[in-house]
Amino acid sequence: MLIQPFVSFGQRSGDEDEAPLIPREDFDELLMWMVDGKYEKVLYKAIRYTEDEETKKEPVPYVFMSMAFFKISESSDEELLEKYSKALKDALKYASKFVKKDKEGEYINEYVDYFNDLRRATMNQAEIYVDEEKFTKAKSYYKYLWTLDEEDPGAWLMYGAVLWKAKAVRDANEAWATAEQLLAEFGGKGLEEVQTDLLKYAVIYTAEMLADEGNRTDARKWLEATNELFGTDRQVQAVARSL
Repeated sequence: MLIQPFVSFGQRSGDEDEAPLIPREDFDELLMWMVDGKYEKVLYKAIRYTEDEETKKEPVPYVFMSMAFFKISESSDEELLEKYSKALKDALKYASKFVKKDKEGEYINEYVDYFNDLRRATMNQAEIYVDEEKFTKAKSYYKYLWTLDEEDPGAWLMYGAVLWKAKAVRDANEAWATAEQLLAEFGGKGLEEVQTDLLKYAVIYTAEMLADEGNRTDARKWLEATNELFGTDRQVQAVARSL
C-alpha cells in the first residue's frame, strides 16, 4: 500500500532524469520503521519534510505523519499514549493536510484502506462524545471527516446535528443544506462502507432528535432522502414507524 506512490515521487515536472525532491531511500526507511512499529522515528523524520520550504508541498510525508499518529493512538503503550495524548486528532490533522496537498488526487487512491480505518476510529470517538453530550468536542471530529471528503453526506449531516445541539442553529442549517444537496445529487453513490455506516447513524440520530423536538416533518425529510439506501433497513424503518 505504501510503496506505489513513491515511484514517481518528486518527478512531476515531466523530467524523468530530474532528481526527486525526497530521496527514495528516505521513504524506504520510513516504510521500514512503520512496519517495525517505530512510529516516533517516522514522526521525527517525516516532519522535517513537512516543514522544509523545498518539500512542504509534497503530499506523501503528511500521510506518513498521519499514519504514525494513528498507530500511536491505537497503541497499548501507556507511556506513548500519554506523550501523544492527542494522537488521533493529530492523525486527522495531517490526513487533512495530505488531502489538501494532493490537489490532483495523484496519491489518495493508494490510501483508501488507511483512510477508512481512520474514519472508523474517528466515528467511534465522535459517537462517544455525542453519547456524553459533549457536542463541541464531537463537532471537531465530524468536521475532520468532511474535510477528508467534502462529498461525505453523513459527515455533514452529523456535523449539523451536533451544531444544532450546541445551539449554533445557522451553522447547523448550512451543514444540513450541504448534506441535502449531496444526497440529492449523488444519492449515496460512491461512498465507502464506513461512510454509508456513518450516514445511517446520522439519519437515525438526526431524525430522532428532530422528532423529540416536535419537528416530525424535517425528521421524515431525512428518512425520505435516504430511502433508496436504507428503505429496507430495520433500524431506520423502526424510526420511520415511530414517526
